[in-house]
Amino acid sequence: MNRFYKKYRTVGNSINMLLLLSVLLPLLALSYFNHPSPADDYCYIDTVFKYSWLEAMNFYYSGWTGRYFGIFLNHSNPLLFHSITGFKVIPVVLFAAMLFALYNLFRHLTPTLSRAAHLGFAGVVFFLYILKMASIVEGFYWMAAFVTYTVPNILTLLWVTVVLDWYRQDTKKKLLAVLANFLVFAIIGCSETNLIIMVMLLGALWFYRLVFHRKIDGLMMSLLIVGALSIYLFLAAPGNQARLDGNPLSRNIVFSVVSSFKQLAILSFAWIFKTPLLIFSMAWVIVLSKISVGARNYFSMPVWFAILLYIGVLAGQIFPSYYGIGIEPSLRAVNCVYLFFLIGWFYVIGVIFHYFHKRYAPNFPLSFLRYGVLYSLLVISIAFSFFRSANVKMIYSDLLKGRAAAFSRETDERYAMIQNSKTRIVYLPPIKTRPSSLYFDDIKTNRDHWWNKCMAGYFGKEAIIMKETK
Repeated sequence: MNRFYKKYRTVGNSINMLLLLSVLLPLLALSYFNHPSPADDYCYIDTVFKYSWLEAMNFYYSGWTGRYFGIFLNHSNPLLFHSITGFKVIPVVLFAAMLFALYNLFRHLTPTLSRAAHLGFAGVVFFLYILKMASIVEGFYWMAAFVTYTVPNILTLLWVTVVLDWYRQDTKKKLLAVLANFLVFAIIGCSETNLIIMVMLLGALWFYRLVFHRKIDGLMMSLLIVGALSIYLFLAAPGNQARLDGNPLSRNIVFSVVSSFKQLAILSFAWIFKTPLLIFSMAWVIVLSKISVGARNYFSMPVWFAILLYIGVLAGQIFPSYYGIGIEPSLRAVNCVYLFFLIGWFYVIGVIFHYFHKRYAPNFPLSFLRYGVLYSLLVISIAFSFFRSANVKMIYSDLLKGRAAAFSRETDERYAMIQNSKTRIVYLPPIKTRPSSLYFDDIKTNRDHWWNKCMAGYFGKEAIIMKETK
């Protein structure tokens, strides 16, 4: 192996780890200041206290949404145990779970590389993800949002590796099959977006095994059955009708398909040209060139199939917003699209490289000078993107300028006001410091607003109202 490449990988792994830490450490620190949001977090548990755990979940399933697993997770949030600390711990668990899922995926795709390289790849994807995420608060800190998007995204990455393990191993197949089927059930039950992702992945698995291997196995059959039952459970929910009837543009298939691809094109342009993605792609090609053909086995699929699946998964995630309510996808849904955009981007590059490398066997002789040029481009593009990233500025300024701490302090003061109040009606001051990385929304001056009612019910008050300010 080229001695410059060895040095490149050693230094590269260190750089990748620094990139990971540059965004992970402030995010972990922000977790300490996180709190349950008045936007929905209290509503789920207030309903549990009023009607019981099972009845509360049935209430949401029958009256609002078919997201049965998301309903289960939201109705099990730390407020059920009167814990605020849980909302500080869960984001840390999310970060760890996402990094593990990314690490585990790359470990399966490139088994001959070192653990440091796998962790470095996970760090690069996580770094790029944080740079351009549509909403950090909805991705990691607001529980009502992250349980229906971030959690199933992580589970989807784990599902892929479980399926790969099932086809690779000769033992423990029953346990892996049970886990794979449970993950399908859980992922589909979190949101419409993840339902579509899983449908496409299951369809791709069936198509690939049937067309290219001409085989049907027990795992394929069980996944198909569990997937079909899960989709039925999701779509049969009476609560779905409430959302579909909310906009005259809903259920317009042509409008939804066209709008989905247009929105994907707009989003992709920013993700490709306003991040260091292209430079990292060049580095990825160099790494791929040093991996033997046999070790690139998981990239051995038709290029057209990989590209179609990639575009389909991305556009499919945008489709539910236009079809269901006739508007652009929410920021939390865009977070989901972006994560799979990044992972799919590097995978498709691997598939394309593997295809051409097997047929034409090009060499990538890089001198010290060329490695130096690549490093220089990487450092410049990373620095430029890092310091211009609105998300990076936000998380560091919220932390270093004390906004996160002030937000937490004001929220704690409101808890004390509620608990110390002897009256049935409590008036709370608005949160003055609103760090964008942690704050999503608040109660209103209208006592009959849903969030006000939920918070009042949770704390055993007749009403909780925000004081009007001039």
